[in-house]
Amino acid sequence: MRKIWGINEDHKANSEHKIRIIRLSQEGNKFNRLVRLLCVIAGLCCLLSMPALAQTPEKNGYIADKPLETYIHDSINGGLYYSVGSSYYSGKVYPGDVYSVTHNIDLPEGSTVKFARLYNYWTWSAEGVTGRYPEMKVRFNGKELTPEKEYSDRKGWGIYDYPTGTWAYNITDLVNGSGTCSTEIENTGPDASFVCIDGVGLLIVYTDPKGKDIEYWINEGADELNSQVDENGNPLYYATSNETMCEMLKPTLQLPVRSATLWTIAQSGNWNDNALLINDQKFPGITDGEPYPDLDTDMRDITSYLKSGENSILFQAIGDYVVPSGAFLVIEKDPQAEEATQASEESSGKSDETGKTQETSGNEASKTPGFGFDYALVFLTVGKLVAGHRQKKG
Repeated sequence: MRKIWGINEDHKANSEHKIRIIRLSQEGNKFNRLVRLLCVIAGLCCLLSMPALAQTPEKNGYIADKPLETYIHDSINGGLYYSVGSSYYSGKVYPGDVYSVTHNIDLPEGSTVKFARLYNYWTWSAEGVTGRYPEMKVRFNGKELTPEKEYSDRKGWGIYDYPTGTWAYNITDLVNGSGTCSTEIENTGPDASFVCIDGVGLLIVYTDPKGKDIEYWINEGADELNSQVDENGNPLYYATSNETMCEMLKPTLQLPVRSATLWTIAQSGNWNDNALLINDQKFPGITDGEPYPDLDTDMRDITSYLKSGENSILFQAIGDYVVPSGAFLVIEKDPQAEEATQASEESSGKSDETGKTQETSGNEASKTPGFGFDYALVFLTVGKLVAGHRQKKG
């Protein structure tokens, strides 16, 4: 009986052992099936996400979508001064850090400051790895400033969506003439934030009894462009060079003029393929890394490339990341040419048969596009009517 009982116990133990093995095997199969199911789901998610990654972003800040804006357009006897002083590329400026620049202003003796403008060119602003607009305290000769205009642009998608910009300050009351001045920029953002400073520009327009008779346009802004390509020539950031042409200026002129000088300011350039487009002419090498790669300033005579009527001045990023940030155009007028033009107009208004002068509408003359304000007279001795209004692209 004990033997039978022992046999039954052994049989029961063997049966329970087999049941445990079967249960473990079933549980293992369930686990394996769950793992395989999760792998399939993950694979499907990757496949579904790939087309989305290949699509062009709905809004791409790397195309030319922010033409520079005209701050002022006027005519005076005088000149223009612009300098980046001792500016340099800062690298990352963290909270509490201060970036400093000095400018040595040199104006003609007897001149008077009409207005002065300070430009803070900044870039690569973020908190950790997330792009954010910077918080900065700017002091000029110890006086804290508030931006009059804040221009900015950003990629708008994907990683490294870090904004860049140009902040403009009115410092007319703080600049009296020649001398040395200082600018300090402090990052006042949160602990994990940083911003990089490309440099500081100082612009002064002055009147001078002995100066030239000029007309000028001051355009400013920040248009982030990027038409970089891969080794096969394909756009890396969904923007071709045909889409990265920033409108810098669109002046309407009356020729001839004695001279025309253009200043072009660009952040983060230093790429010789970038070009300036003036009407039908193309000028490569507009960003040659001078005075230094992160803030390129170009000044050139463009007299021969302008035309009467509306002109087009564009900046084109070709295979490069760059931020056009300013364009200043100064035209020196030619009073003798204006006198000749008026004499020709008066002569053309006379009839050969009757000798009578045909009536010319003063309203028509005032509507002729050309200058930023409707002037009744340029000179009392000349008495020429000029007028118009620069049409700015929206």
